[in-house]
Amino acid sequence: MQFILKPIIKNGLFIFYVLLSILAFVFTFRQKVYHKSVLDKTSTQISGYWDKKISSATQFIHLKDDNRELQAENAELRKQLELLKANYALIDSLSPVVSNPAFHQTYQFLPVEIINNSVMKSHNYLTINKGTKHGVKNGMAVITHQGVLGYVANVSPNYARVMSLLNKNARTTAQIKRNQYFGTVVWDGKDPRYVHLTEIPKYIEVNKGDTIQTDGKSQRVPGGVMIGTVVSSKIDEVSGELDIVVKLKQDFSRLRYGQVVVNLDQTEIKEVEKVDSTAQNAKP
Repeated sequence: MQFILKPIIKNGLFIFYVLLSILAFVFTFRQKVYHKSVLDKTSTQISGYWDKKISSATQFIHLKDDNRELQAENAELRKQLELLKANYALIDSLSPVVSNPAFHQTYQFLPVEIINNSVMKSHNYLTINKGTKHGVKNGMAVITHQGVLGYVANVSPNYARVMSLLNKNARTTAQIKRNQYFGTVVWDGKDPRYVHLTEIPKYIEVNKGDTIQTDGKSQRVPGGVMIGTVVSSKIDEVSGELDIVVKLKQDFSRLRYGQVVVNLDQTEIKEVEKVDSTAQNAKP
């Protein structure tokens, strides 16, 4: 007890001075309108500052969950967009002008997280956190709202390995949005920011800044998915066709989330296409 009382007795005058100062401060800011407004403003600023800090910390904690919700929402919105395209094509098919039949395909989009990725190799791959248990199959495309990421090459129950667009063996059909001439997108294994659009005839007009997107003819990717913009073009001396350099919209070094494209009509399309091989092998 003496240990507590001794410092109080020794510093009694100072403590008494501090108490009087506090009382004077309280009475002043309670009685004077100006002082009260200053106190209220200061306390509001202080509480606002700390509320902002707490809110930021809370948002960071829940960031992963929020991202997953956004991915699910984006997948649903993309699904609705494809349904609108299909409806538009159906209406338009009643007129003499026939729309792209690929728009009649029905797609679903499965949100995934990219848990492994490489960009500096000549044959790059991604790993996603969904597999056969979730409906993922070999050959399915993986995309984002900024472009095509690649195609599923190997699947386990819970994970899938995806051949990246930045893989020298990867091939993606694409078109110049402005004139709808289509070719094949390939990567030369050099700069991960750029790919090449090939198989475009040399007489086709190509301008810097032209948008390159998927053409909708593939069973794996719907039409209109962004790939990038034209940086330059020249005639390939070997093939005699245009070699178009395209800057990718998607930054592959910052991939976090994507969507697996599920074509619900693919089984029916494959059955129809079997007729080609059957007819070819048939004896006259």
